[in-house]
Amino acid sequence: MKKIIDFTHSLKFLILVSFVTLCFWTLKLESIGIFIYLGLMMVVFIFSKDTMPIIPLLFNALFMVSTLPLSFSDIPLYLYLTPIVLISGMVIHIVKFKVKFNKGKMLPGIIIMALAMFLSSFNAAELSLNYWFYASIGIVYALIYIFFVNTFQGDNKKYLLQMMFILGILISIQVVIHFIQAEDFVQEMIDKELVLGWGISNQIATYLVMFIVITVYFITTLDRGYLLVPVMVFQSVMLLFTLSRGGIFAYILILPLLVYLTFKKSDRKLEHLISFLVSAAVLAIIFLIGKNKILPLFDYFLRTGFDDNLRFMVWNDAWNVFKRHPLFGGGIFAREGPKDYQMYHNTFIHVLGTMGIVGLIGLLHQLYM
Repeated sequence: MKKIIDFTHSLKFLILVSFVTLCFWTLKLESIGIFIYLGLMMVVFIFSKDTMPIIPLLFNALFMVSTLPLSFSDIPLYLYLTPIVLISGMVIHIVKFKVKFNKGKMLPGIIIMALAMFLSSFNAAELSLNYWFYASIGIVYALIYIFFVNTFQGDNKKYLLQMMFILGILISIQVVIHFIQAEDFVQEMIDKELVLGWGISNQIATYLVMFIVITVYFITTLDRGYLLVPVMVFQSVMLLFTLSRGGIFAYILILPLLVYLTFKKSDRKLEHLISFLVSAAVLAIIFLIGKNKILPLFDYFLRTGFDDNLRFMVWNDAWNVFKRHPLFGGGIFAREGPKDYQMYHNTFIHVLGTMGIVGLIGLLHQLYM
């Protein structure tokens, strides 16, 4: 068992898990894959004092979801089973290893946010089982944070960075597979129908922006980091393919800094330059081959790049809800739409509209504590 636990702390384990995730996601067999991951999580809970290997299993379970349930009645069994396994596993681990608890720096903000989710019910237009299901997520989040912050052993920074680097590659490959399987990927992109199951274009872009930064970190710190430059370019192209204006705009803002760090922090500037040029040449060839399909995308993006897509109207609606219910917000489902849960497309504005000042305090504490 010790060899297995040691393996779960290795780079090979991270690569294997993400490869398995990609296979199950591609075949749309997450109902099987997530059950397997939940079983592995339970093994770690029971036999390993360090619970860090559970984190990549959790993230990969998320990115394995190929079909997102649209309503409460469609939620599959594994989504109900996940919190049950996590909570029971945490209890077993606490009892077996006699875990001693410290609150952790983020806990006050998390607790405030969890309370805000319940307090928002005072102003909710309608309360249902679905509402309380979403509201309970805050409590689960707090419990998970308290547990893991006290059961990680040692410095896991390198392990987490490796995990995020591999996940960045996983998501990029998922985008490629999605468009290969699409009947008309150009039209899908224009219609913003990039749905990988676990997320849509804006969410995909958010993760890619974060993970590209991790790729740059390894480019600048590894002895042969220049070999990862094509990976960064590949991830960047997949980010562009999301046509997420917010994600692309954020990436454009940080790109000069990333390029600067890539060359400034490395002793192998020539190798980095060659890698960039080779990657650019490959992209140019791909562009020339598929320009008839690629050019319409750029034309669409240039024509609609500054279109707010009714965002300002949505934000104004959230602001009006906040003015009516400034303390606790208008409820988790404050924004009406075809689905139970609708976002206001801006984290701060969304929290203000749905959970009011109390929710905003919790969010700010977590971000800037």
